Amino acid sequence: MTRSGRLLAGCVAAVVVAVGTICTPVPAKNAVELGAVDALMQRLMSAYNIPGTALALIRDGQIVLEKGYGFRDLKTHAPVTTGTLFNIGSISKSFTALGIAQLVDQHRLDLDTPVITYLHELRLSNAQATQTVTLRQLLSHTSGLPPDEQWPPQVPASRQEEMHEIATMPITARPGTLFQYCSRCVVLASYVPERVTGESWEAYTRTHIFAPLGMTTASFGPDGLQHVTDGAQPYQYYSFAGQVPVPWTRLGFLRPLAPAGGINASVTDMARYALFQLGDGTASGQRVVVAQTLAELHRPEIAVPPYWRFGPVQDLHYALGWFTGDYRGVHLVYHNGANPGFRAAIVLVPSARTGVVILTNGESDVFAGMVTLSLLAELL
Repeated sequence: MTRSGRLLAGCVAAVVVAVGTICTPVPAKNAVELGAVDALMQRLMSAYNIPGTALALIRDGQIVLEKGYGFRDLKTHAPVTTGTLFNIGSISKSFTALGIAQLVDQHRLDLDTPVITYLHELRLSNAQATQTVTLRQLLSHTSGLPPDEQWPPQVPASRQEEMHEIATMPITARPGTLFQYCSRCVVLASYVPERVTGESWEAYTRTHIFAPLGMTTASFGPDGLQHVTDGAQPYQYYSFAGQVPVPWTRLGFLRPLAPAGGINASVTDMARYALFQLGDGTASGQRVVVAQTLAELHRPEIAVPPYWRFGPVQDLHYALGWFTGDYRGVHLVYHNGANPGFRAAIVLVPSARTGVVILTNGESDVFAGMVTLSLLAELL
């Protein structure tokens, strides 16, 4: 998971160049020019060695395109469909934030109450932080716990063991003052709704988020990809060996880290999720979260250092489970995902109810940024 938070930072220079050099933009008409989109996708997939990808475009609160490209499995030549499941990586963090927001609406949780109020056994390495760290700080990566790259590379086998690991980690900043991208912090946050509801994070997410949003095929962890009929096989590309399948054992860490990076979804699932995030907190007439609470999830909480900058996006901040920034005069809410053999991105413009979702079973850090920013510019 260390790289999952670094995807946007890692492709900064390439995206800046690429957005300015794509030579076949999609005409900004009422209807999407499918031929131009197809040409763009095929060219970029070839250039960046992407085996398969799925794309959704949303304009003015309507899904205008859902389509799969390439192969979910190169061995069988099984094509990507709109129902193919991909791991969405750190976009999963926004689902954990949404679940907590629902419980805030029900007055069962408070974002600014110390977590120890709900988890009496919580112990951090700093006694003051133990007594003061809040859900808002955990979800905005401002808890004071160190960033991903400073944690042991081997993820504990269970979330209970993760709690023991968290207790040993140094507090490297005063809570609430510094952005430090921390996946284990989101896992810690997920313990709170589990304690309050008596449901596992997976069960709660499936019942209270997937179901009302119509995300009928979404799943969790490597098992949720490996044992389904339309799951994408992850790949890594090597110049000397071509596309090499990523062993499922390499994704085993996603079981304990699921609240921070373990959700699998199809582009149809994610298009529905994007529409929900662009809306008023309802889905199919059912209230999922209060509109003001949804807006709070998108509201900037902490400035993000310049090296995290996503191409030409300016004024970068982190909200609660989301990055925010300004691009060509419009405000974006977005997140990326990166795990072995997978890359994903969701970029939203709430003011225009417009967005792009891209899911891939390849590892090009540049590809997702090029697709989302170039198509988003044309949609607007």
